Amino acid sequence: MTLIQTQISIIQAIVYFVAAAVPIYLFFILKRHDNSYNNHHFRNLLIVLAGFVLVQGIYHFVGAVGFNMLAKGILEPISFVILLLFGIIYFVTNGSIVKKRDVKAQ
Repeated sequence: MTLIQTQISIIQAIVYFVAAAVPIYLFFILKRHDNSYNNHHFRNLLIVLAGFVLVQGIYHFVGAVGFNMLAKGILEPISFVILLLFGIIYFVTNGSIVKKRDVKAQ
């Protein structure tokens, strides 16, 4: 990797780490204020989203340092699995919330 590519990867890693602060902050705010059923699902989504963003930041940092095999071979599939987990959790919780809302409406 050239010097400019390394610098860009490090900047991307820093941006990912800063971006991970948002779902982590929201998780702690929601944990402190409300314990409703829907809030529990939203907190789970925030945890998985923060995990995905953190793994992406680690992926960019490790790639910038020079461990491309670790970045491409391990961290990239892990981030893909976490993103799939996020989608599965979203659809499962969204379906259960819609079913619960339909039962209350009847």
